[in-house]
Amino acid sequence: IISATKDLGKCSGIVLNMASLPVMNDAEIEALIVSMTSKIQEKSLIMLKDRVERVENLFRLIVELNLDGAIIDASSPGGSRAAAALPRIGLAARAINMKEQNKTLMIELDKCPSAEDLIVAKGAGFSVIVAPQTNEKISIEETLIELNSNLRGWMINLGIQSLEEVTRRNLRAMDYDTAAISGLRLIGYDRPLPMWLGN
Repeated sequence: IISATKDLGKCSGIVLNMASLPVMNDAEIEALIVSMTSKIQEKSLIMLKDRVERVENLFRLIVELNLDGAIIDASSPGGSRAAAALPRIGLAARAINMKEQNKTLMIELDKCPSAEDLIVAKGAGFSVIVAPQTNEKISIEETLIELNSNLRGWMINLGIQSLEEVTRRNLRAMDYDTAAISGLRLIGYDRPLPMWLGN
């Protein structure tokens, strides 16, 4: 952080990765953010990033410190399914009214997303996906053209005109396990599984 301070004036934003920092209390985090924002342009974005298991605390900090948004690292060394992260993130965002407060939600994946990933992420409330270009043989332009084509096919199947229309209600789990861990409706059923209804 200290070595980066000389370049802050040229930045259009800051992302503070909480997972790479030592454990700090709220006052220490706020002091760090205040000292960094004093060196950047007034309209620059300030965001926090953390792992999915600490999403509740991440969202609380975003709201209390009046920051621009959050990046949630959904890539995990254990290979847990991304679907498992969706209910936790969605419930935490709803509890703290992230959407109503115009906070930007981003999700970081460890591989290039598919058209399905884009729709699922949008349905879960994310506005941006952060991911690497994993296939070096294909250019980013070619990847985007392919994604756009696949995305249009999915949108036709869902009966929607734009990604803005995608909500959690458009998503269905293909199997019982995914429905159980995500809270999504199992395909062919009108409601989530009983454990998600509080029964």
